[in-house]
Amino acid sequence: MNGVSLYRSTRGATKQYARWLAEETGCPAMPLREVKKDQLRSAGCVIIGCPIHAGRPAATGWIRKHWQLLADRPVILFTTSGAPPDLPALKEGFAASLPEHIRPRIEYYPLGGRMIMRQLKLTHRLLMRIGQMVEKDPDAKAGMVLDIDNVDRTGIAPILDHIRSLEQSSNGQA
Repeated sequence: MNGVSLYRSTRGATKQYARWLAEETGCPAMPLREVKKDQLRSAGCVIIGCPIHAGRPAATGWIRKHWQLLADRPVILFTTSGAPPDLPALKEGFAASLPEHIRPRIEYYPLGGRMIMRQLKLTHRLLMRIGQMVEKDPDAKAGMVLDIDNVDRTGIAPILDHIRSLEQSSNGQA
């Protein structure tokens, strides 16, 4: 496949998924900040991975900034977080973070993430504690300070299925 797998990773989960996608698709994986405009222009498909920060995908500012280079090709966004991938708030955060003309053009996949509290920087630990103080759901509040490692290679299966369907449609197959 002619594409690129870009990532912004805080704790390594997003980078791991991007590397697995690169292995499966043959698309090179690279940090989001290192991609060149020419690479975006020549990519048939752009896969972007990032963590969730404050309830929203961390790469949406980058996507808005580079949308003119992305708009005419398939764009896949995956996010990683400690939240269950089927949590409605993840899709709500995606919808709230991108304008109406961009959202329908991006296939979005929330994936399991990793957060080991002792590995967090002090500022991130403090932000988690603040988030815990404002959270109203007692179960969510308790879970906000637990170690989480839900990184699982099988999580990329729906993304790979989507990529295969893109390849089939570009080859004229139904």
